[in-house]
Formats: sequence, C-alpha cells, structure tokens
Amino acid sequence: MKIEENALIANSLGIESRCKVLAKLESVSDLSNLEALLKANSKYYILGEGTNIVPPSYFDGVVIKAEFNHIDIANNILSVGASYNWTELVKFCIQSKINGFENLIDIPGSVGASPVQNIGAYGTEVSSLIDSIDCFCLNTFSKKNLTNLDCDFTYRKSVLKNSQYLIYNVNFISNLEERISYQYASVQKYIDQNSIDPSSLTIEGISNIISNVRSEVLPNPTIINNAGSFFKNPIISKNIINFNNFSEDELIIWNYSDDLIKVGAARLIELIKNNVEPSNNVSIHEHHSLVLVTNGNATQDEVLGYANKIIDLVFETFNIPLEIEPSVII
Repeated sequence: MKIEENALIANSLGIESRCKVLAKLESVSDLSNLEALLKANSKYYILGEGTNIVPPSYFDGVVIKAEFNHIDIANNILSVGASYNWTELVKFCIQSKINGFENLIDIPGSVGASPVQNIGAYGTEVSSLIDSIDCFCLNTFSKKNLTNLDCDFTYRKSVLKNSQYLIYNVNFISNLEERISYQYASVQKYIDQNSIDPSSLTIEGISNIISNVRSEVLPNPTIINNAGSFFKNPIISKNIINFNNFSEDELIIWNYSDDLIKVGAARLIELIKNNVEPSNNVSIHEHHSLVLVTNGNATQDEVLGYANKIIDLVFETFNIPLEIEPSVII
C-alpha cells in the first residue's frame, strides 16, 4: 500500500481538491492494512477515477483508491479488477464476442465504480451484466461476496452507494445471448438518418453507433471539465406535475410502472435554462442540458450552488424534484 499525505483528489470537474491521506492499494493483500489506517483516521472515501464526484477543497480523512487491474475468464464468469477502465472493458468484451456491454461504451470511470450507481445508457444498465461483486467491508475488515440480488439494484442506485464496501473485483456474466438493442430514440434516429439496416447490426456496429451518438452531445471529461449527467431522470407520479407553464407534449415522459413515470430531466432543464442565474465558473453544457461544466476554477460550493439554482427553478416551474447524480464528498 502506498500512502501519500495532502494528496490531490483526481476529479473530472476540475475542482482543486486535496485529502489528508491518499491510500493506494496495489494488491488484494493490502486490504489487511486498512484496519490500522482507518482506526487512526475514521473518515474515509473510496475513489475510482473521479469522473462522477463533486469533491471539497479539502477532505479531512483517508481517500482509498484500489489499483487492481486484472481480467480473467473462467466458467462463463468474467472477473475484472476494480481499477480496470470501463470503456477498455467494453472494448475487450466486443473483441472477445462477449455480449451485453456494447451499449455502455464510452461511459467514463472504472469497473469498480460501475455498480455503485448502476450505470446505464441507451437502454442498458450494468446490473443486467453482473453476477456478483467481491468487496472488503470497512466495518468488519473482512471480505464479502455480494450477489446481484444482494446489491438491490434500482435506477442509478444500489446498496453500494455511500456504503462501507470497498469493491475490489466485479464478476460479470460472459455467456449472455446476443440481443442487439437499438430502440433508444437517439440511436434509432442515427440508424434512420444513415440508412442502416438494423438486422445487419453486430455488437461492434451498435457500439460504434452509440459512440458516435454520445460524442455529438456529451463532452469528453479529459477535454471539458464535467461529471457526466449531473441530474437523475425523476421517477414520479404523473399527477404531481404542474403543466401551467409548459404542456405535457413539451416534456419527455416514459412509462416506468403501473403508477409511476420517468421524466427526462434534460428536457426540463432545457425549458428553463435561460432563467438560471449565471455563475462565473459553472454552466450548462451547450449540447446537453444534463451536463454541468466548469472552467477549472470552480469549487464544490460553486458547483452545488449552481446545481441547486437549477433544482429550485425546475421545482418552481414543474413541481418536479431533481436529484443530483454524482457523489458529493463531504
């Protein structure tokens, strides 16, 4: 285990952030060293690649970063280390003819972070691919295997979020049948505009389409500071919506269950963004209203303050509550 004091906390929002101690775990055997470290510093945060966090200027505790980069296949299970880059895994799966991952290409972050918020895109969620997760409990300081059911996956949630579990390995199902999913509206639009025959699509072909669709609207965090989608799509009862300011046809609404709908948060923000009070260092991305971008000078307070202005205005206009998607480190 490598220990660094007053270390930078890597994050894609470009926030200048440091922590009291950064602990880098280089092998599974390093897990046994965490008990003594955390008894001396009880406050901790588990960090992936920092692409979905809003960190403070200073975190007075231990930031734990697992650096396990292995990948193995046995008995139809693909076991991947927590620090393996997510998109590199998707590319590996496509090359290896492993189905189900293709719609999740180009999502920033690490494999270990993927189950925490049950990442999803273009009609697929990572929960549909996971068999189990190997964790280290930071309360009992013991290893634990969580089954897919144990994780209690829902939309952008799992029991792993803000939990005591440090993920060091994720076990994926590697023998899923090929089911090309292209029904998502923006993907279908790309197929139609480019006269592509859906019956000819392969997992590589659909991944290329989705990569192109993403690049048109979502900024690369290595070029423009952002944490991806900053707000979740609200899941609510339709009868709470205030249609006095905008009609139902102006919103994007999907059926979610017998009693609930899912509302497109991007459209809500698009309709009110011109009324959001400007910030010096934070703004709404010009091509996707779910994405907040910074100029590299923003603090956590500025990012959250700007986000809360959007939340308040959306609620005032539509009576719909928005929830922040990235993890806020406190």
